[in-house]
Amino acid sequence: MSSILKTLLTSSKVQESEEWDALYDSLPVVVAESSKELGEALSRLDEVGGYGYIATWRKNLFAFNPKLISKRCGLIDENGNLLKAARVPKN
Repeated sequence: MSSILKTLLTSSKVQESEEWDALYDSLPVVVAESSKELGEALSRLDEVGGYGYIATWRKNLFAFNPKLISKRCGLIDENGNLLKAARVPKN
């Protein structure tokens, strides 16, 4: 388990998941500790239509351009703080 995931799971907003790295507001969370891992994280979220969250270190946010992240995908930091809300799929 990565250190970001250990920190993330201490947040009351984040729950453990068997299928994903974690869950935030019942949406999947995938960890991208650096911008190099962003492509892989987005690919994993494609399984659920891109709806979910990417978790990253707050100190690395300068490397992430939220406009390049899918509009459906949200962004949270290692403490479970919401940085960009994910759009919730319509039923």
